[in-house]
Amino acid sequence: MAKNHTVTLVCFHRETLASFDKAISKNVVLHHLGTLPNASQALKRIWIYIKTSRKIRKILSNTTFDIIIVNNIDIVILYLLANFGFFRRKKEKTLAIEISDLREFVFGKRFTSTCMRALERFIYTSYIDKLIVTSKKYYSYHFEKFFKKDVFVLENKLLSTSQKFDATLTRAKNEKTVIGIVGLLLRKEEYIQLFETYKNHPDVEIHIHGKGHYQHIVEDYAAKYQNIIYFGAYNVFSDAQKIYYSIDIMYLVYDSNQVSLNNRLALPNKLYECMYYKVPIICSHNTYLAEIVTDLGIGTFIDYKEENAIENAVNHITQNNDMLVQNLSKLDKDSYFGDNSYNAFELFLTEEKSSKKE
Repeated sequence: MAKNHTVTLVCFHRETLASFDKAISKNVVLHHLGTLPNASQALKRIWIYIKTSRKIRKILSNTTFDIIIVNNIDIVILYLLANFGFFRRKKEKTLAIEISDLREFVFGKRFTSTCMRALERFIYTSYIDKLIVTSKKYYSYHFEKFFKKDVFVLENKLLSTSQKFDATLTRAKNEKTVIGIVGLLLRKEEYIQLFETYKNHPDVEIHIHGKGHYQHIVEDYAAKYQNIIYFGAYNVFSDAQKIYYSIDIMYLVYDSNQVSLNNRLALPNKLYECMYYKVPIICSHNTYLAEIVTDLGIGTFIDYKEENAIENAVNHITQNNDMLVQNLSKLDKDSYFGDNSYNAFELFLTEEKSSKKE
């Protein structure tokens, strides 16, 4: 995008995420707003938003933008307050919002959830010009009910130009089956169930790469059991190939029975990384991710709470590994590379009227 347009990025840094500054094009004008707490720390977040609203207002006053892209409802409210003066538009510009997660109020039955949905509907109807969703299920489940303007499905696929592929690096020939957990460590029971299933197992190792809220759970198990190994935080741009080449199975299991249905509807970026690096997947039943994994024949799904579910899934993948890897190898590059999608996305943003859906 920055090759053809002047792009300004105004962003917070998440405590649980590594810095992506080195991966951002030098053509991008970058404004850091400081560190943002996780969504579970709502009051701290609100205070940070209040403190940074003046900075945002100053940036918006000093620069003329034709298109503004925000992500999720709290950021669009912050933008509206900073730029519109209590929801009064100052200038006509295209306002787009990208939805990478559905917040819990979307599914909740409490009075506060009902109020938030009413506020969301008002904001989207009155101010949002274009909607971007990272899973088509987000649109069909929720936004289709009230958002009748332009929509684009932009999945979290990889950019081919961002992949640092080392042709000299070979895939590990593990004597044991290596199960990988990669990314933000935001699960608890799902990890514990896996650890308890294979702790001290002579033929299985569990490798964990990342950091997050339940990092301490991982660290405790890694300290007790030799076959559970925690490698810590990683840089996705420089370390991804080495990590994926060291594991045999990706453990992408979430609790799909929560009040929030986000886990059922989302397509995580790890799906596309597994596709690219040819690593079979274990995911959760009753999810959109399970539909994709099953349709493509690149893994299996489980209810991790069922007895022997994890063991049966691991056995299935090890016994059918050649077939699964072959299916992964047959995938079209557009399955995991988003280059063409991003080209279409650029047109979607810059065209005044578009109803195009990728």
